[in-house]
Amino acid sequence: MIAAWLVSIGVLIFQRDLGSSILFFGLFLVMIYVATSRISWVIIGVGLIAVGGFIASRVFSHVALRIDGWLNAFTDEVYGREFGGSLQIVEGLFGMANGGLVGTGLGQGRPNLVPFANSDMIIASFGEELGLIGLFAIVLMYLLLFTRGFRAALGTRDAFGKLLATGLSFAIALQCFVVIGGVTRLIPLTGLTTPFLAAGGSSLLANWIIVGLLLMISHTARGPVDTTPLAPGEEPDGQKVTPAMPSKPAALPGSGRKNPDAPTEAVKL
Repeated sequence: MIAAWLVSIGVLIFQRDLGSSILFFGLFLVMIYVATSRISWVIIGVGLIAVGGFIASRVFSHVALRIDGWLNAFTDEVYGREFGGSLQIVEGLFGMANGGLVGTGLGQGRPNLVPFANSDMIIASFGEELGLIGLFAIVLMYLLLFTRGFRAALGTRDAFGKLLATGLSFAIALQCFVVIGGVTRLIPLTGLTTPFLAAGGSSLLANWIIVGLLLMISHTARGPVDTTPLAPGEEPDGQKVTPAMPSKPAALPGSGRKNPDAPTEAVKL
């Protein structure tokens, strides 16, 4: 636990990436809980997150600016700040408010007013053009993907497959929570990408690889299991020896004819 916590803190220090740090340590917490079924690990991990977040907000300026922009987003000083300001968050909130219930229509909004509308704030762009109903539809599709991934983890019969499917599904779920929570000002905004929506070739490729692995695990979990009892003295399939094929006679029994299926000698040229 301490080693994983130090790795996530290292990502925060050297890469200055709060989102990836949260993703790595959150994924570790879920995996260790699934492997051990002990809630005490999760409680200890949440405590370490609280300690690390408090220290980071006091030591690292970029973390402190993110938290200040989250708490005081609508103050003039924070809104007009050049670095670490809240202009991005506030414009995204006003864009989603402009969309209302049904949205302005695809291509009819003003996402260009929101910085990074094609990557970090793409949820705000969809919220303006598709409205609250469209955002609910997007979230429900993500929810369907998560639940099917967890269902594949429950259905597979090997421990490694369960851990792999659970970790992959939770990785996408945590990304969606962090990004959508940041755009809607539920939590501080971070730099993670929205799966399958935000611009970024490496993120898109990684998420499609995750989907392919989940499909493979689900296919294996749904495969039939041979439950036929073995006959007395019969060996399992892995230990059976395939009998040799009997050789065919050169002539058919009871006749002088030559068997057409019998091996013939090579013709000399």
